[in-house]
Amino acid sequence: MVGLRDSGLYAGSGVAEIERFRGKFPAALVAVAIELGEARRRAGAKFGENAASALIADRAGVEMASSAAVADHKAARFVRVSGAGATVADFCCGIGGDAMALTRAGLDVIGVDADPIRAWMCSENAGCQAVVGHAEDDRASPHTPWFHLDPARRIEGSGARRVFRLEDLSPGPDAWRTVIERSQRCASGGKWGGAIKLGPGVDPNEVRCAIGERVPLEMEYISQDGRMSQAVAWLGGGGGGLAGEQPLRATAVSGTRVHTLTGEAGDPPIGQVGSHLVEADDAVERAGLLGVICRTTGLRGFCTGLGLLTADGPGATPMVSSFEVLAQMPWNERRVAAYLRDHDGGIVEVKTRAGAADTDALQGRLRGIGAIPHTLFVLRLGRAMSAFITRRL
Repeated sequence: MVGLRDSGLYAGSGVAEIERFRGKFPAALVAVAIELGEARRRAGAKFGENAASALIADRAGVEMASSAAVADHKAARFVRVSGAGATVADFCCGIGGDAMALTRAGLDVIGVDADPIRAWMCSENAGCQAVVGHAEDDRASPHTPWFHLDPARRIEGSGARRVFRLEDLSPGPDAWRTVIERSQRCASGGKWGGAIKLGPGVDPNEVRCAIGERVPLEMEYISQDGRMSQAVAWLGGGGGGLAGEQPLRATAVSGTRVHTLTGEAGDPPIGQVGSHLVEADDAVERAGLLGVICRTTGLRGFCTGLGLLTADGPGATPMVSSFEVLAQMPWNERRVAAYLRDHDGGIVEVKTRAGAADTDALQGRLRGIGAIPHTLFVLRLGRAMSAFITRRL
């Protein structure tokens, strides 16, 4: 094993070098090294190259783990509410993506996973205690008021597939309620709390039904660098649980910057199209907070259910992207292509809603030889198809 580690095979080697090591080491050991090397290569984007180079992981474990930036954001809330040094049980800990952040934040973390290999990986990566067990098993689980739970959203093995219904997650809502009840029993001064990591498309109403009406709940939808990452069900009361005062939160994470918006779900007001189209961060839309961002910024919608906003000037919040409208016309590909040619069009970014257009195909066909990039919105407004040629700000 030392020879493999020193060889550089972990970093990902060429076919010839892999074949050379296959002749020097047992095939099973080389296979493990190749898997680890590929896992570390993929982990660089989530954890940073330095951290990834020392990670003990497999590819599936890296794919399922929270990124360092998102995990640090969640860990900061645990510290604010529970206090430094509190014991947090990390159920379904996997390779330890969240456990690493919780440990960095100064919390006493105990990882729990039904897979002995994943529990060992978590212990190695996070430098914390990890045990083998199921979240709902009182005998194997830590008894603490604070927990993080990451139910598996895929069925692993050959032909691995993702699942989307809450009842198909592993563990499912029955186990969640068991964990919640245990945390409530362990509450110190009535304070307890937990976080359940879920897919970014989850419906808050379904989560409410799954955990029960009496459990304080806040749903947070988190994007990272403009792409949805996960949803978190924050739970807990007792005058200081992890659930916030508002039922919904949208959070945009970019590097070390974190922007949040809270409130209750509501649709945006509808008005005329202004000089700019405005696209809210995916987290805002997933959280149903378009109405809130409109009330706080003066933005408005221009077609019911579209999800896009508009304004008479650039959007003035970091949770939106603004596009200056250069031309608006009924959708006709030849007419749009002619406009782009006449205006030194080069790279064309195409956006749409509800599958109204094939964006990839259009981007290829409309790309010109000019120097000016454009963003084209192809939208169905009522029964008509419209094109908005814009400049991204």
